[in-house]
Amino acid sequence: MLTTQCTIVNAKGMHARAAAEVVKLAECYQSNITIKYQGKQVSADNLLNLLTLAANCGKTVEITAEGADEKQAIVALESLFHQGFYES
Repeated sequence: MLTTQCTIVNAKGMHARAAAEVVKLAECYQSNITIKYQGKQVSADNLLNLLTLAANCGKTVEITAEGADEKQAIVALESLFHQGFYES
């Protein structure tokens, strides 16, 4: 199991489009991926649950991956968060 922390850098935070990018990426991996914010932990492949986190710009979330490709999943998700969910 690997865990990392990422800060949300895009202006709108974890809104629908950003959460959809997380889900799309999480579904590419076999590992179980979760995201935790303010004590609430949800699966990274569930759009509605990600939206309930209500994580805004500047907030830090904890990402955990457990499984055969956990390292690759963590690296990819870190990149997604650092790039602001590909928003300009």
